[in-house]
Amino acid sequence: MFSGEATAVYARSHEGWFGILPGHAPAVFALAPAPLRVTTSEGTRSFHVAGGTLYVEPERVIILTADASPAPEGPPR
Repeated sequence: MFSGEATAVYARSHEGWFGILPGHAPAVFALAPAPLRVTTSEGTRSFHVAGGTLYVEPERVIILTADASPAPEGPPR
């Protein structure tokens, strides 16, 4: 649903909300069903993911989920 440069990614794991910024150490997170926000130089795009896995690599973030859809803009809940 999204491929491009991001300045931040905000998502929710089963332990709570977290953010990924440039330079983040490699990591793997289990995602909870929740909104996911991608911030770019043009603004913020929001999606709803049905859980899944988020992988942080040195130059990219990969999100694997069974279902994702655009979400209305607004604060995460």
